[in-house]
Amino acid sequence: MYSLNDQPEDNALNSSQVMTTAMGAIHDLLIEPMQGKLTPEQDGVLALIGITFKIIAEKASAYEKMEQGELDNPKKDDFSRN
Repeated sequence: MYSLNDQPEDNALNSSQVMTTAMGAIHDLLIEPMQGKLTPEQDGVLALIGITFKIIAEKASAYEKMEQGELDNPKKDDFSRN
């Protein structure tokens, strides 16, 4: 079961870590107890929400890497000159 005490002490969590922790809590606290009680449509909506959160976290992670100068070649896709 999820617990707030499971949180790492590191204050420098990245967006992927935050998303993983949040999705784990949602699963443990809400989805798992509702197993077998949700309609297929509700299951689909939850899956879509999970995918959406994952995409948001990936984009946020890419932004964090860009801000920290960790991208492989930031000039490669630089369209500002166009």
